[in-house]
Amino acid sequence: MNILAIDTSSDAMHLGLALGDDSSLFKRYEVQVVSNGKRHSESLVPLMLDLCERNGLSFKDLDLLVCTNGPGSFTGLRIGMSALKGISLASGIPLCSVSTLDALFGCVSHFSGAVIPVIDARKKRYYTALYSEGKRQTPDLDITVAEMEALMKGHPSLLITGFDAAAFAEKITSYDGNLFVDEKLSANLPLTLIKMGWEKYQKDGADDIGTGPTYVRKSDAELALQEKIRSMEEIQ
Repeated sequence: MNILAIDTSSDAMHLGLALGDDSSLFKRYEVQVVSNGKRHSESLVPLMLDLCERNGLSFKDLDLLVCTNGPGSFTGLRIGMSALKGISLASGIPLCSVSTLDALFGCVSHFSGAVIPVIDARKKRYYTALYSEGKRQTPDLDITVAEMEALMKGHPSLLITGFDAAAFAEKITSYDGNLFVDEKLSANLPLTLIKMGWEKYQKDGADDIGTGPTYVRKSDAELALQEKIRSMEEIQ
């Protein structure tokens, strides 16, 4: 079982390749984290090819493709999913996508208290969700730090993780429990994605080819179009 996993939901790209056989999923693996200034469209496919070639594989030797489906960067998510869909359609390799926030939580699911994975959504807001007792307690959220603080009450111990954990934690003012911050930017994210993608594929099968990114918020282009339509209607 050879599995390629990627995350393109943030400024950095996370890639992972696990190689195995019928008896061992993780016989050998390699992970790579690349900060490339959001030039995902230029570097993703060459990086995936290089990762496979270093391990003696081509795309046709893969058995499963895995990626995050959001929330996160609108452009990054589209680039990642489009690239893997292209490989999937061309080769027949199944594709499974995983919630970005669920994957970030999966990296630290051993923590005994509550967990909040966070992704900077700009405009002083964050994509996040609350997890406790090993389970998701909220849907994907697009909220301010102050709004999240209200959900943090009642949890005596809490871990902030994710791509923007440190920046988020600095803005917390009213939480009085034991606060921990994961500043390693989820270094094991690719392996977590591989594990979660494989489990999802075994349980539910591959994604429908029409499956797209999960957006918690409308893009700036969509908001601008809505505003333009609204202005035109007012004129009429």
